[in-house]
Amino acid sequence: MTSGIQRLVVCLSAVSLLQLSLAHAANDSPPLHVFVNDACIIADEPYFMPPMVAKDGTEVMTPKFLPLVGLVVGKLVEMYVNSEIQSGANAVKSKGARKDTRYAFVRQMNLYRADLQTTPTLAINSKLGCMTIVAANLKPPGTSCTADYLPKTLPAELLQQPEEQWKTSRTDSSVENQLRRANICVEGRAAAVYESRFEFSTDGTAYRLRRAGYRINSLLTTQKSGETRSVLITLKVTQPGATDQQALLSGAWVNFGSLTAGAQSSDTSADVPPWLEVPPLSVEARRAFDERTRTHQDVAGQIEALRRAITRNQRVLEGLGQRIRAASGDIAAGLNQEQTRVAVEIQTQGAELDALTAEYQELPREPLEFMPVGIEVAVTETESEKKLQLALADLIQSSGSVVASQVGGAATDALSKGVNDADLKLGPDPAEQQATLGQARSRYFDALLASRSAPPGDAAQGAQAQLRDAKRHYNDARQSLGLEALP
Repeated sequence: MTSGIQRLVVCLSAVSLLQLSLAHAANDSPPLHVFVNDACIIADEPYFMPPMVAKDGTEVMTPKFLPLVGLVVGKLVEMYVNSEIQSGANAVKSKGARKDTRYAFVRQMNLYRADLQTTPTLAINSKLGCMTIVAANLKPPGTSCTADYLPKTLPAELLQQPEEQWKTSRTDSSVENQLRRANICVEGRAAAVYESRFEFSTDGTAYRLRRAGYRINSLLTTQKSGETRSVLITLKVTQPGATDQQALLSGAWVNFGSLTAGAQSSDTSADVPPWLEVPPLSVEARRAFDERTRTHQDVAGQIEALRRAITRNQRVLEGLGQRIRAASGDIAAGLNQEQTRVAVEIQTQGAELDALTAEYQELPREPLEFMPVGIEVAVTETESEKKLQLALADLIQSSGSVVASQVGGAATDALSKGVNDADLKLGPDPAEQQATLGQARSRYFDALLASRSAPPGDAAQGAQAQLRDAKRHYNDARQSLGLEALP
């Protein structure tokens, strides 16, 4: 899993929170709140052991205890809301809401984020590791409940046992208590909590959601005792348009199977859905990124070219040293002159590198965000598996984001399909196009540096010819992605 995409995200470095509000499909069900984080709140709740205290009153920590330190805190580190909340009623006015489905929406968030700390780097916005859906009434905004969280305490005598034998000694194992760790403050009882993990293909161009666990205190569509419902979680990524009709960029899902009130599980062995295409950066967003980071890219490109040139010259210098030791007479004298020239060039390049690095440090380096999208999360509870499959078929047909070659007619059996990275058929590969652009960019800045340092005469003419050729290839790569050519 690539770090740029693994750390949806993300965009998606720091822990982030995406909280969405409910579009009521029924008046008697609690609202949905969706949290996206780098880890699951419930499934990944860590053990905690109070520090051991020595006779002199100081804390004692053994090497085996150290990995547990800091995993349980009053709140998730650097949690922040990065989206604007709105009523979901407006979002479904043009398409209508299913009676067996509860919706949660965010009006808009930027799907991609540019990090400008060392070089302009564009990746999925946020750390997308796990999606936690909480069906509950929450306490008013600003309420803090982390101080009331009872951690999953591990008795000291169990520390030497295998981890699979660990058991907590805490007295409150309710899901409401577990949510307090993330400062999610439930009013009363939560109806249900669902968690799903994001998984990404090796090249970062495809993703899928995988079940991480659930806690069901009550179903959302019925209060009848003993009733069972088939549950499907769906996630839709839409691109805002000029009208109320928004383009669906991607749709993902998780089948939680047949559930009843009181059910809970941390089982992840359910059937794995097929890979889905990660929404690629739009042409408009790529142009905006290129325009807003043009100076950063130019300075960073020169810095990278200088580093490569210094590395090459250092290798040349090492090779000259070996040849000098084996040479004599005029040959040795000539090699010594060349060694001096290369050493001076390294010093000059090092000074220029320092100056450009200082110049980059003075540029604005606050992260930038691009490509606004809408997010819709829905929990569908149906009375039969057939209805659930029909709901899924509608999602697949409308999104067209399934990229597994063998999924084809996924309308009836996609819930049980799973593929390997080798089965992905994405057509034009955005990652490959970006790699081609990166290679052409490096070649251009290398040629630009060589043309500036070439001695007068035939060498300078040759360097200029190479620069023209490199610039042509760089512009071809830029235009293939919808970017303007360099003048």
